[in-house]
This record gives sequence, structure tokens and C-alpha cells, in this order.
Amino acid sequence: MKILGIYVLLAVLTLLLITLVDVLSGVSLATSMHSLSTVFATTTLQELICMLIFGALPLIQVVAGAVKRSRSR
Repeated sequence: MKILGIYVLLAVLTLLLITLVDVLSGVSLATSMHSLSTVFATTTLQELICMLIFGALPLIQVVAGAVKRSRSR
């Protein structure tokens, strides 16, 4: 669970940093949020599959670790 918490924390901090840089450069907060959603709206199917796989890797790692610990008991 620590790995998932760290993963979520880093994702949130990254999104906050992107938004903060946009706001500091003079872009409004609403426009900055819109630009974040536009990135995901314009992805192709292959890019979406890659993003889902890499997004699921920390969850898969936690589940695999839990299964491994339960088998060793």
C-alpha cells in the first residue's frame, strides 16, 4: 500500500506542478485544467493502451506482492 500511496502522491504533485507553471506563465486556472484534459482527449487507441498499462503497473505490483506473501505463509 505504501507503493500505491507514493505513486498517487507523485501523480498529484506532477499535475499540481504542471498547473502551477501554467498559472505562473499567465494562463488562467480554468485554461490550465482544460489543457490537461485535452491531452487525454486527443490520444489514439495505442497511446491509451500504453497509458493504461503503465498506470496499472503499481497496482499489479502491490497485488503480486500480496499474493506472494499469502502463499509463503
